[in-house]
Amino acid sequence: MEPERQIEIQLGHMCNNRCVFCVSGQRTALGEAGPMPVEPILDQIRLARSNGHRKITLLGGEPTLQPGFLRIVQETVDLGFEEIVLFTNGAKTARADFIDAVRATGGRFTWRISIQGATLESHERTTKKPGSFGRIVRTLEHLAARGERRTVNMCVVRSNFEDVDRFPELVLPHGVSQLHLDMVRPLDAGARTEDELREMLPRYSELAPPLRRMIAGFDEGFDVNIGNLPQCIAPDLAPWIHHDGEPTETVAIDGDDRLSRPWNKYLVKRRDKQKPERCRTCVFDSRCSGVFETYARFYGFGELMPIAASQLRGLDAAGRLLGLWVPALVDAALEPRVLSDREVTLAHDGRAIALRPTSAREGALALYSRFSVHAIDALRAEDVAALAPALAALAEPIHPLGQDASRTSLLSSTIGRLRAAAPFGELTWRSLELAASRAELALDARDGSSATLWLELAEGKPRGGYRVSGEPSEALVEGLRAVMRTLARAPRE
Repeated sequence: MEPERQIEIQLGHMCNNRCVFCVSGQRTALGEAGPMPVEPILDQIRLARSNGHRKITLLGGEPTLQPGFLRIVQETVDLGFEEIVLFTNGAKTARADFIDAVRATGGRFTWRISIQGATLESHERTTKKPGSFGRIVRTLEHLAARGERRTVNMCVVRSNFEDVDRFPELVLPHGVSQLHLDMVRPLDAGARTEDELREMLPRYSELAPPLRRMIAGFDEGFDVNIGNLPQCIAPDLAPWIHHDGEPTETVAIDGDDRLSRPWNKYLVKRRDKQKPERCRTCVFDSRCSGVFETYARFYGFGELMPIAASQLRGLDAAGRLLGLWVPALVDAALEPRVLSDREVTLAHDGRAIALRPTSAREGALALYSRFSVHAIDALRAEDVAALAPALAALAEPIHPLGQDASRTSLLSSTIGRLRAAAPFGELTWRSLELAASRAELALDARDGSSATLWLELAEGKPRGGYRVSGEPSEALVEGLRAVMRTLARAPRE
C-alpha cells in the first residue's frame, strides 16, 4: 500500500542526457544548470518529514550527479521515510559500486529508471546520448542481482512511441514491477520553438495500436499505467489510463535555481489542460482532464469523442470497468452500488449479488461474457427470478444465474465444479433446474442439437448421465465429453 502522504523533491536540473522533451537537459546544455547547495535541500526534506510525509521521491535532472546525493539519501533514511524513490537515467547506476554505496545507507528504495524508448534506437534517439541504453541495461542487471525494487518510466514523444510494444521483452527479464508511460507535457519541455514542439508531439490516435500491443505483451496483473492519454482515444485501454495520481507535493527548482515552496503536483500539472463541452456526457468525464493546450492548438479536439455506457460495455470484455457502465444500464430498482471499477453490487429486496471481472471465476454463481457473479447474501427463488433477466440484458450468459443460487443443494459441490469449468467446448449452458436431490442441466450446440445432463444422489453418492435430443453432432459429443471429464474429477458431496 502506498504511504498516504508523499513528496517529491527536485535536486537540480543538471543532467547528462539531452532528452528532446526535457527542460533539464536543455538548461544543462546552455550552461544554466549546475550543482545545487545541499543544506536547503536537507531543510526541505526535514520539513517534509515533520509534516507527516512518509514517502519521498528524489528527482532531477539527474539527481545522482549532484555532489551531495549520497548525503541527501542518508538523511532520508535517517529520518525514517518508509519508501524512498530514486529517479535516475542509469548513468551512474551502471556502476555496481555506486548502487552498493546507496544501499549501504540502509534505506528501503524503489529505483525508478528513466527509459526513453523500449529499444536502443528509440531510447538514444530521444536522449541524444550514445551509450545511454547500454547503461540502462547494466543498471537493471545490477539492481536485479541485488533484489532491489525497480520500476520504469518513459515520456511518450514522437521519437519513441512506435516501439513501446517492445517493453515487455525489455523489462520482464529484469524483474521490473511497474511501467509508467506519460504523455509529454509541453510546459515541462523548456524553451522550444513551435517546430520543435510539433516534432515532439505525436497525435494521440497514433499511439493506440502500439499501446494495445504493449498491454497484450504483459501478463494479467502486471502494473502498467499510461498517464494523460484521453480515455476516448482507446477506451479498451482505459483500465490502464489515469490523469492524476496519489496526492503528492512537489518541491521544484525555480527559474532562479532556488527551491520552490511545496505545491500540489496534479493540480498544477493539469492547469494547461482543456477539453470541449461535449466531453461532459462521456463516462470518463470525471477522470479525464483532456489534452494540453499546445496539443489542442496543433491538433484540435477532433479526436475527443464522448463514450457512452453502452459503448463501453461492448469494449469491456474482461469486466475491468464494471463500475462505469453497469449502473447506467441496469434498472435503478436493483440498487446498483459501485464498490470499485471492478466490482458492482445489485440487490433485489435487500438480497445482493456482486459483479466482478470474468477472471474472478472461483466460487462464482454464474458467468457472463463481461462479468462473473458472486453471492453476498443467500438468495431466494424470487431474487433469482428478478436478477437473472437483468444480468442477461447486460451480457451474454455463459452459465447464467440459476435455481442453485437460491438454495443449498446436496449437489452444490458438483454444480459448482461444473460452473467453474464452463463453457464446455461450443456448448451453451441454457438452464439449470433443481428438484429435491436432482439437477438437470440443459446444454445446446450451435448447430441446434442439444442434451440434458442429469445429476442425482443415490445412497448419498452423486451419479449422473445425459440424454440427447436428435442426432448428436460432433460439437455436442465433444462438449459432453468435457462435462464427463469434469464430473469425474469432482469430489464426493
